[in-house]
Amino acid sequence: MSSNKKGGDERFLRVQKDPRFWEMPERERKIKIDKRFQSMFHDKRFTEKYTVNKRGRPINQTSTEDLKRFYNVSSSEDEDDDEEGVKSKKKKEVKEELVKVEIEVKVEIEVKVKVEKEVKESKDVKAEGPPPERGVRVIEEDELVRYTAAEKTFTVRKGLPVYLLTASICQGVEEQIPHLTAAYVHPDTFLARSLEQHAWKFDRVTGEALVVVHIGTDDVASGLSPAAIVGQMEALIDRIQHGHAEPLYVAVCSILPRLVDNQRTMGTVRDTNRRFHELCRRKKDTIHLPTGKLFLHHRQIIQNYFTGDGVHLNVEGKKVLFNYLKTFLWHFCKHS
Repeated sequence: MSSNKKGGDERFLRVQKDPRFWEMPERERKIKIDKRFQSMFHDKRFTEKYTVNKRGRPINQTSTEDLKRFYNVSSSEDEDDDEEGVKSKKKKEVKEELVKVEIEVKVEIEVKVKVEKEVKESKDVKAEGPPPERGVRVIEEDELVRYTAAEKTFTVRKGLPVYLLTASICQGVEEQIPHLTAAYVHPDTFLARSLEQHAWKFDRVTGEALVVVHIGTDDVASGLSPAAIVGQMEALIDRIQHGHAEPLYVAVCSILPRLVDNQRTMGTVRDTNRRFHELCRRKKDTIHLPTGKLFLHHRQIIQNYFTGDGVHLNVEGKKVLFNYLKTFLWHFCKHS
C-alpha cells in the first residue's frame, strides 16, 4: 500500500507541475475512476492514518481524504445530474417541437389569408380587368391611359387600333383576341422579309395606333447572330413608324425558346431578348414585352406548351401567350 501511495503521489506531483492542471476547474482536476474501485474510499484495507504531516507537525488525517482530493468516482449525484441533463434535453426538444408547430400553424393561417385575398381579387378582376404586370403603373383619365414600364411612360387614348405582325407562332390569334384591328400572320417569315414585303401595310394607318411585333424565331434558327437580329428588328421598327404624324407605338415581343433549340441557339435567344430590351428602352414609342419568360421554369423550357415537333405552340401554349397579350392590351389601351 505504501509503495502504491508513493507512486500515486509522484504522479500527482508531476501533474500538478503542469500549468494546464491549475487552469482547469477543481472538479475537472480530479481523475475519474470506475465505480468498481469506489470501495477504496471506505474500505479499512485502503485507509492509513497520518499523525504528522510532511513538516513534522501533528495532524489527524487519513489517506481517504487524499484519495478524495485526487480521484472522482461517479456517484448517485452524477447519475442524478445525468438524469437532469436528459430531462432538460427532453424539455428542450418538446419546446422546439411546440415552436415548430406554432410556426406551421402561423404559416397555414398566412396562406389561408393569402388565398382568401387572391379569391377576392380574382372576383374584382372579372369586373375591373386583369391586374397590371409587376413593375407597371397604370393611371386612367377620362379618355387617356398612362402606362409606365421599364422607366418609360406612354400616354395613349383608350381603345386605340391594335395591329399584330407575326409568324406562324401566333396562328389563330384572331379567335382569342377578337378586337384586333388586323392580324398579319405570315408563316416562315423572317425580319428581313417582313421589312421588304409586309411593313408597307402600316403606311395606310392613320392616327394613333399600336403595332405588336412577334417575329424572330426563324431568324435564330437560320444561324443569325444576336447583333444581326436586333439590327433587323430596329430597321423594321423604323420602317413601321416612318412618315406618321401621330405616334405609332411598337411593342416588340421576346423570341420564344423552343424544345428544338440547342445550347448555341438558346444562348442566341437569351442574348437577343436582352438586346431587344435595351433597344426598346432607347427608342421612342417602343416597348419590350418579355413573353419568353412565360415558357421557362428555372431556365428550363416547359415542354407541355409545345407540340410533338418541339417547334410550334400547342393549344395550352397559345393560351398562355394570348392571355399575356390580352392583359398587356387591357392595361396599355383598355382593350377588353
